[in-house]
Amino acid sequence: MSACKKDEPVGGTAVQDLSGEWWVQIDGTGAYSKISTYNTADNSSTQMWLNLTNFWSLSDTETVFGKVNVNLDSKTFTGQNVANAGTYPGGITFTVTNGKITPNGAVGPSSKATTDAISLDVVFSDDDVPGRVFHLKGYHRTKFVGDDH
Repeated sequence: MSACKKDEPVGGTAVQDLSGEWWVQIDGTGAYSKISTYNTADNSSTQMWLNLTNFWSLSDTETVFGKVNVNLDSKTFTGQNVANAGTYPGGITFTVTNGKITPNGAVGPSSKATTDAISLDVVFSDDDVPGRVFHLKGYHRTKFVGDDH
């Protein structure tokens, strides 16, 4: 008996340069929150998921995430009135402006390992201060224990 084995090449996703877990702070100061960015099921090169759950929600059962538009060449992302695909109550939306990934633009605070930087401005529709802009800045998770918060 013989069998035909086909080895498929392993590759990345369309938005792999923008994807990952990120530690962010408001205006680059204060407590850190983890956010994440990842590819869509159809591996779109023009959209990615932005998960803001750990930044915006205080509950383990509420989630806040949605698809934002990306520009792979400039490593930027935006989204206007992004519908929440998560479980946060009340039909929340969020708007993202000035989203940017800067390759090798940050260092882990403990490890001093070079990593990518992220920055974005976000406004949530259910904020108790209407129109308040959260200026988030941070770094790509290095996986060094000392850099996790």
